[in-house]
Amino acid sequence: MIFFLFLNIFVISALSLPPSATYLLDFKASLPKSSQQLLPWTNSSSSSLCQWLGVTCYSSSKDYQVKALNFSNLGLTGVLNYSISYLCLHKSLVSLDLSGNYFTGEIPKMLGSCGKLDTILLDNNKFEGSIPPEIFQAKNLVTLELSNNFLTGEIPTEVSLCVSLEFIGLHDNFLSGKVHGELLSLPNLEVLHLDTNNLGGVLPDSFPPSCSISDLDIHSNNFSGFLPHSLSNCRNLTAFSASNNHFRGAIPAEMFKSFPLLETLFLDSNEFEGEIPETLWGLKNLQVLVLAGNELNGTLSEKIGQCSNLGFISLPGNRLSGQIPQSIGTLGNLQQLTISENSFHGSLPRQLGNCSSLVILELQNNFLTGPIPKEICNLKSLEFLILYNNSLTGQIPPEVGKLSSLQQLALSSNNLTGKIPSEVTNLNKLTSLLLAHNKLSGEVPNDLGKKIVPGLVQLDLIGNELEGRIPSGLCTGNKLDFMDLGDNHFNGSFPIEISKCTSLTRVILNNNLIRGTIPANLGKYSRISYLNLRGNLLEGEIPSVLGQWGNLSTLDLSRNKLSGSLPSELGKLENLRDFRISSNSLSGNLPSELGRCRNLITLDLSNNSLSGIIPPEVIGLPNVNKLLLHENNLNGYIPDSFSSTQDLLDLQLGSNDLNGSIPCSLGYLPHFTSLNLSNNRLSGELPSCLQSLKMLETLDLSHNNFSGEIPSQLDQMIALTSVNISYNHLTGNLPSSWFKWTVSYPENFQGNQGLCLQNSGDRNCKEAKGRKIHGRALAGMIIGIVLSISLLSIFSYILMNRVGKNPDEVSFVNKCQSLSDDFPENLRFEDILCATEGWNEKYVIGRGKHGTVYRAHLSTDSKRRWAVKKVNISESNFYHETRILNSVKHRNIVKMEGQCIKEEYGFIVTDSTESVIVGTLGYLAPENAYSARVTVKSDVYSYGVILLELLCRKMAVDPLFEEGQDIVYWMRKNLSKSDECIEFLDEEIGFWDANEQKKAVRLLDLALECTEEAPYKRPSMREVVEFLTILKDHHNVEIWLRLTSGLHCIRDADIENGTGEQSSMKASSATLYRLQSWTRKFAEDRVFANHNQSPELLPHVVRLHFASTVPEQRFVHQVTHEGLSPEAKK
Repeated sequence: MIFFLFLNIFVISALSLPPSATYLLDFKASLPKSSQQLLPWTNSSSSSLCQWLGVTCYSSSKDYQVKALNFSNLGLTGVLNYSISYLCLHKSLVSLDLSGNYFTGEIPKMLGSCGKLDTILLDNNKFEGSIPPEIFQAKNLVTLELSNNFLTGEIPTEVSLCVSLEFIGLHDNFLSGKVHGELLSLPNLEVLHLDTNNLGGVLPDSFPPSCSISDLDIHSNNFSGFLPHSLSNCRNLTAFSASNNHFRGAIPAEMFKSFPLLETLFLDSNEFEGEIPETLWGLKNLQVLVLAGNELNGTLSEKIGQCSNLGFISLPGNRLSGQIPQSIGTLGNLQQLTISENSFHGSLPRQLGNCSSLVILELQNNFLTGPIPKEICNLKSLEFLILYNNSLTGQIPPEVGKLSSLQQLALSSNNLTGKIPSEVTNLNKLTSLLLAHNKLSGEVPNDLGKKIVPGLVQLDLIGNELEGRIPSGLCTGNKLDFMDLGDNHFNGSFPIEISKCTSLTRVILNNNLIRGTIPANLGKYSRISYLNLRGNLLEGEIPSVLGQWGNLSTLDLSRNKLSGSLPSELGKLENLRDFRISSNSLSGNLPSELGRCRNLITLDLSNNSLSGIIPPEVIGLPNVNKLLLHENNLNGYIPDSFSSTQDLLDLQLGSNDLNGSIPCSLGYLPHFTSLNLSNNRLSGELPSCLQSLKMLETLDLSHNNFSGEIPSQLDQMIALTSVNISYNHLTGNLPSSWFKWTVSYPENFQGNQGLCLQNSGDRNCKEAKGRKIHGRALAGMIIGIVLSISLLSIFSYILMNRVGKNPDEVSFVNKCQSLSDDFPENLRFEDILCATEGWNEKYVIGRGKHGTVYRAHLSTDSKRRWAVKKVNISESNFYHETRILNSVKHRNIVKMEGQCIKEEYGFIVTDSTESVIVGTLGYLAPENAYSARVTVKSDVYSYGVILLELLCRKMAVDPLFEEGQDIVYWMRKNLSKSDECIEFLDEEIGFWDANEQKKAVRLLDLALECTEEAPYKRPSMREVVEFLTILKDHHNVEIWLRLTSGLHCIRDADIENGTGEQSSMKASSATLYRLQSWTRKFAEDRVFANHNQSPELLPHVVRLHFASTVPEQRFVHQVTHEGLSPEAKK
């Protein structure tokens, strides 16, 4: 009885619920249980329905009619398609807000017929699929917000049905396709946010004459073409953002006359060109102007001062020039001025000191000259003063101490002189002081860092003439991250404060005059990952406590006076990648514990007095690229413990006391490029197993006791560019491909009395031939017959071809030296002369100052196409050029196949293969993956890949890379993770001086620009040649910048042994959009060369022969100091 009583009460209660409450409770019940708990609605509270969470009723309604539902930011989950039907039972519902939840699935089609909705807010969920066209059946719809979901597909054209729409938010999805004119033609539309999608095509010229749009945001899409003229119909426009698209052409000057209310304008990261329209400066309400990363040129008008409300100006990465307008000083509301990475020149206007609201001033990477005006020091609100990489002169004004809000002072890479003013110590908010690469002198103020709260974070003084002791208070506050003081004249003892500064991650003190010992009581635990003490006067032993600095990835103690043995504790450094301690006085054995440093990439212990055997554990390090142990006293055998899983590229064991034979396991190394075993006591025969070293480029076995004949199989070492086997006891013949070096480098083969050199005619060669003839009598007879027939044919051919030829040509053929041994098989000089019809102009495919390149297609060999360069010897160094071409090898640098000298002319023969399109994996430009249309920008991409290969000493598709990666992807991926550019380049670059390293990084920037995915962002080959031939003074180099989505490299002016001025990036991050400079500057020719080549040859290495992907013909272009061939210019 009691049970039925309760059941009756429950039924009566349920029947008494208003329908609106039932709908909401059913909606709640349809959600996952976790979401049900977030909606505190119950049957018992139905009388207060209009007070339920998120429910709004009509005020005059007595039957609980629901007007609006707001369940935003509650954390609700589930598939809305399963639940929406209950909400749509509210027939008078006008507003539905489900934003900020975790709803999934597709957007319900039912929303188009749901109540009387005029507002639908579904943004910030996880909806996917396309926008249902049915949603636009809601005739009363005024506001539609679907942003921040995972929507795909096109915007339905049915949007035109909702003529009442005022607000459309679709940003941050994955929408694609074109924007249809129906969307832009909506008569009442005021706000349209389409940004951050994959929309593309031309923006329709469909803005109606009565356009009501006040806020238009289409940034971060793939729109192209010109800005539509009808956009000027939107006279109520206050905010327009079209950043990060592909709009091109000039910015329409007339457009700005129609935007009197415009407050914010973002057109950055497009392809706009021409000058900034003068009409823009008539926008009295303009507050934010961002035009960065375009191709704008011309000057910055003095009329900019008319925009009195401007608070934010960002113009970096263009080609603007001229002087900075003095009228900027009238902009009292200006908070940020970023006009870096342009070509502005002249002095800094002192009127900038009148911009009392200025917080950020970024003028880096220009050509500004003169002193820093002291008036700038009146800016009490200034936090970032970024002026690096200009040509500023004079002293740092003492008034800089008045900049009470200053956090970063970046003046690196200028021509500043004098002392660092003591007033800089008054800047108690300063976190970054970056003064590298100037001509500053004197001592660093002793109180630097002591007054800063919370503490100095970045200090870069590299490359000055500073002296004295390193101040002790630099790490006050324990916030100092990096301390770069290299290339100065600092003296005194090792700064013990380094070990107490637990915040430090990078310490660079190289090339100073620091004396004494490295203290043995250094702290056991340190965050330092990069420690460079190279080139000082440190002595004593290496403290074993360094083995407990577990974060160390780079440790460079080279070129000091350190002695004693290597601590075995260093083997505990599991993160160590680069360990250099060459040119000291270390002795004792090489500790086998170093073999535990499994992540080592470079190990350089050369030029010491280390003795004992080489531990197999060290030889077998799996990741080491460079193992440099030369110029020590190491003895014993070379361990036979090399394996195919090693990454070893360079092994230097010369000038030791090693004995025994060459271990055959060396042949297992798949990427091995350089082997030096010279000046030891090695003996035995050269093992034929070395033939497996297909990538070996340099081989030095000189000054040993090797004997016997050289295995002919070594002819298979196809990558060799340099061989030195002098002063051994070798006999017999050379491998056939080695003969060419006996002419260029005869000294590399001397000292082997029994060795037969080509055309020597001596007893060694006769004996070698005699030993072979008995076993090859029959073959000799056949060869003799063939040679006789060949000579007869040649004689007949010459007689026939003399008919009709002028005497000069005949004489030329007769007198030209016969270098058949240096020519490819079956190629004769007479054939080339015949193929070019006596150097007829119609065969010319390229010209330079010193020579002309001809195409030679021999009728006797349909598979080969030759390119022959005819050089005037009196106007060029033919010997050096052929020597370099003979030494430098690269898959895309056309190999020199032969040479010939006649009187005042030299002739160089290279390969020239016809091809419709070059498809070599790793070199093919991205656009050629889907199109057979090859352009000169495709050439530029391939050229950029070659630069990366030369700089990194890796192949385009290298076995070291992950599957599916090429060198472009590999480099960009690494640079996105680390600021240390140098560590990704050839290890040898780390030994160059600071200026050479800067040029290498500039060349890396050029390579990255050449390999941009978008062809229009790549330079022309003419520009590339200009970069390579411009004067060495980097202040006289034009700078171009592009806005890029990823970090390319640290700024080029502040490189020292793998370091950079990180704060420059942080300064840029203070802008609305992070702008990364992409500098194209002079790159010295030596970057192209193998580092072992002679300095006097380096200027010739820039003459690279590479194949051009012209559709009709794969011509051979010659990139020279003189310029490009006419075909390349086209």
